[in-house]
Amino acid sequence: MSKGKIKKPRNPDLPDNLSKKPLEDIIYHVVQTCEVEIENTEWENSDKAIKENIIKVDEKLKTEINSLVDKIKKIDKRLGDNQGNISEDFQKLKQEIDNLKVRQPIEVIIKTDKTKAKDLGVQHNQLPTLIKILATKLNVYLVGPAGAGKTHAAIQCAKALDVAFHFTGAVASEFKLTGFMDAQGRIVSTEFRKAYENGGLFLFDEIDASYPQAVLAFNAALANDYMDFPDKRVTRHENFYCIAAANTYGQGADRQYVGRNQLDAASLDRFVFLDWKYDENLERNLAGNDEWSSYVQKVRKVIEDNKIRHVVSPRASIFGAKLLANGIEREIVENTILWKGIDTATKEKIIDGLKDSGFLTSKIKGKLNSIAKIGTKFKKGDVIGEIEFRNNNYYNLEIFKITAPCNGIIYKNIANINDELIKEQIIAEIKLL
Repeated sequence: MSKGKIKKPRNPDLPDNLSKKPLEDIIYHVVQTCEVEIENTEWENSDKAIKENIIKVDEKLKTEINSLVDKIKKIDKRLGDNQGNISEDFQKLKQEIDNLKVRQPIEVIIKTDKTKAKDLGVQHNQLPTLIKILATKLNVYLVGPAGAGKTHAAIQCAKALDVAFHFTGAVASEFKLTGFMDAQGRIVSTEFRKAYENGGLFLFDEIDASYPQAVLAFNAALANDYMDFPDKRVTRHENFYCIAAANTYGQGADRQYVGRNQLDAASLDRFVFLDWKYDENLERNLAGNDEWSSYVQKVRKVIEDNKIRHVVSPRASIFGAKLLANGIEREIVENTILWKGIDTATKEKIIDGLKDSGFLTSKIKGKLNSIAKIGTKFKKGDVIGEIEFRNNNYYNLEIFKITAPCNGIIYKNIANINDELIKEQIIAEIKLL
């Protein structure tokens, strides 16, 4: 609280008739002639403190600005004196950023017409393109390898377009599409007719494995915007969307998919073709086991490079991760997921193809204390990390030195510092030198 005192004036100028006025008027006139002195008040101290703080902040800002200026000058000098090293640093940083980017699958949020935005969650990186094509009411021929997620993508498109989803697999007769009239004269409808007549997204899966005559009937419905069903002619609904999914381009069997038929050119001409490849970022995300997924994808690449007739789809990552999480040994998982049906010679050929790169694994169970940075070169026997573990006496901690199994370079760190490792867990990916 502020302190002060009131001073009485020496010669107050008061009205002559003041004594005849009411008491409140007398007090009012007297108070007006007094002087008030306020001693060192709190607001004055506060004001002074604020000014002092502002001065301190200004000085701190000036110091930080000067420090930044000095850093900029040093960077300029480095750029001038040592351009090569700086470029190398930037390249390493860019590579790390790129590695992070490719590991992140996309999350799809779409909005159609005046409806609320729909969050479809993590999806295949081509799903937005597929939705945009379908929105034009064009028919899409989705071609891709087994396990690429074509059926799942069609279901997500139906959700995005807010229509019902209808599905038919490979058909051996046109009646699987058109339906038929039974012995009692009742119409047996089909999923295709429901979508064609009432609206919805129809997925004709494995169209390249279907009976050619059935595909021709399907082609007529797409070409003419109407179709003759057993009981009547039906006009194509304005909200009918169509996806035909296949493993081939309709040109007949290939080395991977030997049971595929050649489709009529007129049928193929009704579609917009979209290549539906494996989305390896989505594969990693769904599997939830980065090291296993990395290994599966490397095996797949060797198989593709050597044109081996064997399919290693993202299901291998997803199923294998589940088996590993349930405690099944790595060797058993590989045999049941990756090497099924492969002869010994082909398996060895694939394994040999992996030798240009490899994995650094944990020899014991423990906590990862350290590991060499990306880009670190090493020779066989060099210590490139440490694992902290407990021996038979639980209370005693010991350090296990991670030694390089060969000459190489750290390409990618998969485990992080302080991670609790299990035996044979992959710590890092290495390139052999």
